[in-house]
Formats: sequence, structure tokens, C-alpha cells
Amino acid sequence: MNKKTITHLSLEDRKNIELGIIEGFSKSQIAKKINRSPSTVAKEILKHRKLKPRNIFNADSICIHLKDCRRCTKKCERYQEPLCKRRDRNIGACNSCPDIKKCKLDKYFYYATKANESYLYTLVDSRVGVNLDYAELKQIASIMKPLLDKGQTIYQILENHKEITQCSKTLYTYIEMGLFKDFGMDCFSLKKKVSRRIRSKKLKKRRQPVNYEGREYKDYLEYAKTHPFEHTTEMDTVYNSQCGPYIQTFIFENTGLMIGFLHKEKTSVSMASTLDKLQELLQDDYYTHFSLLLTDRGSEFEKYDLFESNYQTDEARGHIFYCDPQRPDQKPHVENNHNLVRNILPNKRNFDKLTQKNLELMFSHINSVPRASLGGKTPYEVFTYFYGDDVLKKLNIQKIEKDTVTLQPYLLKIK
Repeated sequence: MNKKTITHLSLEDRKNIELGIIEGFSKSQIAKKINRSPSTVAKEILKHRKLKPRNIFNADSICIHLKDCRRCTKKCERYQEPLCKRRDRNIGACNSCPDIKKCKLDKYFYYATKANESYLYTLVDSRVGVNLDYAELKQIASIMKPLLDKGQTIYQILENHKEITQCSKTLYTYIEMGLFKDFGMDCFSLKKKVSRRIRSKKLKKRRQPVNYEGREYKDYLEYAKTHPFEHTTEMDTVYNSQCGPYIQTFIFENTGLMIGFLHKEKTSVSMASTLDKLQELLQDDYYTHFSLLLTDRGSEFEKYDLFESNYQTDEARGHIFYCDPQRPDQKPHVENNHNLVRNILPNKRNFDKLTQKNLELMFSHINSVPRASLGGKTPYEVFTYFYGDDVLKKLNIQKIEKDTVTLQPYLLKIK
């Protein structure tokens, strides 16, 4: 079967995907029906499905180990919510699930119309290259098109329609760039075409603010309250140059242990790749330590879907929440621990020759520093007390004897 040469899904394709989900077809069956690859269908469902949180009334704990315990009275490292084969693997959404009324899990629904609207926003609003969104572009075209057809000039239209805030020069440029071509407006629509050198580059669209709805700090507090058995891991970035390299840091709030990973790029794709590697490395232990992330609103963390789901396996792997703007105090553990990092990697130090082994050595020393908040214990000791040392061995974090702990730049023999 020949695959479609186009790369974008149409509204009709999305309707077929929704219908396939309703009928209980697998991603492979849906892909065959719309002549696409299964990975395309999987990514489409994962990207555009909508979350409906479960009802937590009288059901605070749904741990798979609950039957082995008489009751849940405190945080437990064994806590693990059950997985759903339909929601997390085969189909990817809960539309028309026969067990939906008695299901106690969070639910995801895929709606073709809403998915297509989200796609159009990404396709047009974020790539048009000018400071207009698609709706504004369409509104301006609806006013100007019939008047241009009557022979009116742009100046005349602007004088009679003050609701159009752009100047005549800007509108001429937009028309010459072809932004209104889909609405039947081009250079031939103008009464007198103005000869003007077209800019070699499109105007860059101003960066649209990320929609953090449902993932703000207030949502984190509510989530933490209703999920007391999930431990928070704070995430941040340390760097000395805008050009990199960059250190992605994690600190486990309940033990104070910090780890870090080196990156050449400061992007969401690069930062999320760390979670892919950790998930493969730690297996089930990953969900114990990384299922609940708290970070700032840096551009390298803004694509939350990359952090919450694994695109390779198409399964949800946790939740990420974002602190309020200019509020580093909302993730104090990672911010305070960066002071120890800066003792070894001062602000003016060059990171170019830094390696991942250097970071593992540095964090081994940092995690061997006793903390007053831990009753004089080190993060390494507290972590191994609760979880053993298997995870730390996989992360290459070692115990450093207290008298040999070094928090000076010469610890790392790099220039």
C-alpha cells in the first residue's frame, strides 16, 4: 500500500481516527484505514487528546498494592496507580470505553474537531511570521475583500474602518507576502499596485505565550494534596553561556539528592530526552522518582507533552507543573542546592570541556554533604535508607567519605 505523500492530517482523517477510537480499533487498524503509519496515529492521539481527571471523592488511593495493606496512613514508596491497556497502549483514548462508568482512573478523550482546531492554530498562528493570529487575519480579509472588489483603495478602507489597527504600509506588505491569498486577496486586488522591494525574510512572529492551564503552581498544590504518595522532583537548568553547554538538574524533595545531565542544546526535545533515557535505565523505579516534576517556565521545558509522555512507547509517564513567573521560591530545594554546584562550577567557568563523568563526580560529592534539614545525614544516606543503592549505581552516584568531600573548582580537573 502506498502511503500518502502529504504529511498533514486532514479533518476527515481526524474524524476517522475518532471513529476508530469509538469502535475500539487499535492504532494499527486506524492507520491502515486512513493510509498512514501507526506512529502518525499514535502521535496525533497523544498530542491532541484531552484529560479528564478522575473523581477523587472517597477514592484518594487507587494503588495496585492496596489489597496487600490494611490502610494507607502515610507516604509509601510502593504506591503505584494501575495502568489501562486501552488508555495507555492499544487505543490511546477512552472514547466509548465499555468500562468508563466504573473506571476510577484519569481519562483521556480525543475529539476530531478540537484536534483540528489545535492543529490549525499551530500551523497558521505560530508560523505566519507576522503579529497576527488566524482569526484576526480572517476578520481583516472579510472587511477588505468586498471593498477592494468595488475599487476602493486601502487608504479609503482604513479611513472608513477604524477597527483595522494596521497602517496602509503594513497591509500592503501583508498582501505582497501572500498572507491573504487564501481569502482571495493578492497584488492584483489592489487598485494601483505599489512597486516595493519585498523583504528577503518574513517578519518574525512574536512568541506566543505558552498555555499552562491545568499545570500552574496552584494546580500542582491541588495535585500534590490529592496524590500524597507521589514525591516531587524539582527540575532546573544551570549554564554559564547562552550558547551552552547546559546542565539539567533534578533534586528529589524527600531526600535532597541531586543529579545532573549535560546538554548541548537548550530545547524541550533535548531536555525531555533525558527522561527517555532514565525511563529505559530505571524501568519501574522511574515512576517512583520522576512521575511528578516541578520546574520553572523556561523555554527548554515549555513543551510539556514531551515530558509527560514517551513518544517511542506512546505511554503516559507522569505529570509536570510550572512555578509562577519570577517565583524561584516555589522550587526552593533545587535553587538552594545550586549554591553547592556554583562552589565547584563558578559563574565565569567555561563548560565546554565538561563531561557527564565530571557531573557524576561533582554530584557524588554534593550528595555526601550533611544537611541540617536531614538531621545531619547526607542526601546519599537518606536516599539509600529509603530506596537502597541500586538506583544510585545506575546513575553512577557514589558515596564519598566525609573527610574527602571537596566543594572547590579543582575537584574537576578541567580548564
